[in-house]
Amino acid sequence: MLAVKRKQMAAIGEVQLRNNLADFLNQHLGGKAPLQLDQLDAQLDAVIAHCRKAGLKSQRAVAAYALACSLFGNDRVAGDPSIVGILADRSSAQIDRALLIEMWTATAYSDYRRTQGG
Repeated sequence: MLAVKRKQMAAIGEVQLRNNLADFLNQHLGGKAPLQLDQLDAQLDAVIAHCRKAGLKSQRAVAAYALACSLFGNDRVAGDPSIVGILADRSSAQIDRALLIEMWTATAYSDYRRTQGG
């Protein structure tokens, strides 16, 4: 009987997460010239690794962080005091951390749109 080990399932899950994120980002943020898949994969691998190192385990939290990075750039997101605080708070539930990242992204995007006159 074929048995898939826990580590193998985790690796499959990571690949699936990256592929789903890449598809979503290219579809919704790629504009007329989406990123080349290998370029996007490399960026997503780095973002996912950063998230995992910061203790973000849920796909929702990682996806929220990746979306924020895609909209505003890795440096701005990683250097924002609110995001730094969210990542540092490892005692909070994953869903709470994901929601905080989503709220930060929504607020930052709203501020951006306001400055653009939209």
